[in-house]
Amino acid sequence: MPFLFGSGSAPAQERALTDSEIVASLRALRSEMLDLLSQVAGKGAAMTRPSRRTMDYESYRRTFESYSAKIDDCYRRLAAYYSQIDRVYRTGSSTPLYKQMVQTYLDTKGVFDNLKSTFSTLEPPEKVVTEAVVSNDQRLNERIATSVRTAAVPTAPPQAAKEIVDADDSRFIGTFDAVEMFLLVRGDSACYVLFGWKDVVEDENGKSLEEYHLAVARSESFPMTPEIRTLTPEQHLEHALKLKIAMVEAQGEMMTDLKQFFARTKSYARTN
Repeated sequence: MPFLFGSGSAPAQERALTDSEIVASLRALRSEMLDLLSQVAGKGAAMTRPSRRTMDYESYRRTFESYSAKIDDCYRRLAAYYSQIDRVYRTGSSTPLYKQMVQTYLDTKGVFDNLKSTFSTLEPPEKVVTEAVVSNDQRLNERIATSVRTAAVPTAPPQAAKEIVDADDSRFIGTFDAVEMFLLVRGDSACYVLFGWKDVVEDENGKSLEEYHLAVARSESFPMTPEIRTLTPEQHLEHALKLKIAMVEAQGEMMTDLKQFFARTKSYARTN
């Protein structure tokens, strides 16, 4: 019998299955894998493709590991059924169901290959997409603080907060003093989003205190070119300092959504 499954020895089956049991088992496995494929691909009714963009880290990790374990189990079972078919071939391939076994196996193996390929497009939970920096550079913080104090910074359009959450792509650049910088992409355009800033004030005894503000600012848009993707965090900072900024109004539930969005984006990065 031609080897159909791949290298490596197939796991031993506890007992020899009848010809009809082999066919029925393969069909059941194929149906099971099609259901799993729909989940991994995000197809079908009320299905959503697993994504680190839309899930918190722990939920995504559990989902990813669950799918991985199920696919490994499918591999082991498929290999075991191959071993059964190989046994039938070696003991007498003239059985009426032999061709049906082989065709059912090939159909099931095709679904498995599709499932494995689709799963491979999901990013591993621990994957580091970008290196984030922590910098003591105060220029960005000082610009925001000065703008807020003097009311020199305009207000972004009302839909700005939602546009941030609905961005096509997002990347955490780093933390500059107290300001977290993100690069957001929408279509062919990009902008920087700045989250948080600190103000230094004096208390009643003249002692300097740092007050942290969870405010959101957005830069003006600029073309998203291949060169932008290659900038270092320091170069992103220099670029951002040249752009106009506007404060994004977000309170209550919308601010919660923004904070969760920033936290998910930061899960892609490792702080040095």
